[in-house]
Amino acid sequence: MDKPYSPTADGCSLSLDAVGEAWSWRLTMPGGAHVGGVAPDRNVARRSAALAAVVVAALDRTRRRRF
Repeated sequence: MDKPYSPTADGCSLSLDAVGEAWSWRLTMPGGAHVGGVAPDRNVARRSAALAAVVVAALDRTRRRRF
C-alpha cells in the first residue's frame, strides 16, 4: 500500500494501493480496526474512504450515546 497519509482529525489513517486496474483502500481507525474497499481509480478510492470515515465516526458516536 501507499505510505499512509497523516492521521485525520479523528485519528484515522488512509492507505491506497493499485490492484490491477482498480485501487484498494484501507482506513485504519484509532482503535486498530480497519475498513476497506476497492474503487475504479485513485480519486474514487479517496472519496470512498472519506465517506467510510464519516459513516464509521457517526456509528461510533451513536454507539457511545446509546450503549
